[in-house]
Amino acid sequence: MSDNAALFSSDAVVLADRIGDLVACMRSAEAELGALLVEIEQRGVMELFGYRSVARLLEHLADVPKQAGERLVRRARVLHPGRNLDGSPIPAFAPATGAAALAGRLSTPMIDVIAGVLAQVPPEHQASVEQNLRSFAADAGDKQVAALGARILAHLAPDGAEPDTTGPVAPTREVFLRRTRTRPAATRLRAPTRARTITSATAAAASGPAIVPLLPALPPRPPQSPPPPRSPPP
Repeated sequence: MSDNAALFSSDAVVLADRIGDLVACMRSAEAELGALLVEIEQRGVMELFGYRSVARLLEHLADVPKQAGERLVRRARVLHPGRNLDGSPIPAFAPATGAAALAGRLSTPMIDVIAGVLAQVPPEHQASVEQNLRSFAADAGDKQVAALGARILAHLAPDGAEPDTTGPVAPTREVFLRRTRTRPAATRLRAPTRARTITSATAAAASGPAIVPLLPALPPRPPQSPPPPRSPPP
């Protein structure tokens, strides 16, 4: 390698290292800003600054769009502890991820991926899953971490989400009345059938008996099949 090539190569390494340092500082500053906004929110942004939300405060102080400020605050609420109305502490939902964010080691897409996976994990597994995702994130991108999270969720719930045990909702049975332009004194009644065909009849606007023969054309309630049996948890 020539001297010029070696010089350019060393310059590239220095520049890349500098980019990494600056990005880490930016990430750390954003995480610290989020923690500060959460603290202001808990103390009362109206009492302290006269604003109805910390997003509006940030918009006024830093010219940050309100939607961007709301996203920042929502993310910070997940990473940092809070307080109830009576002053009792609320532990952070993802404390290890919050510590890594303050150190500048996680991007905002990575934080959102980890928090999204943890929201679907049972509480007894959240700490170990968070540790696994955060460790994997040190050498992977957010898409790879999302894929790992999907595999973890599939392992914890091989049959997917719990089936909905609520009672079935009867399908809507309705008719549609439409006054036609050509016959203002009449009303067009349309009853969609199960085969997606349309049965129509013209009746006087106040004529109820003309509607009754069309009601059987409405689709019947479909039969409900029982949910499939679930396999025992691993």
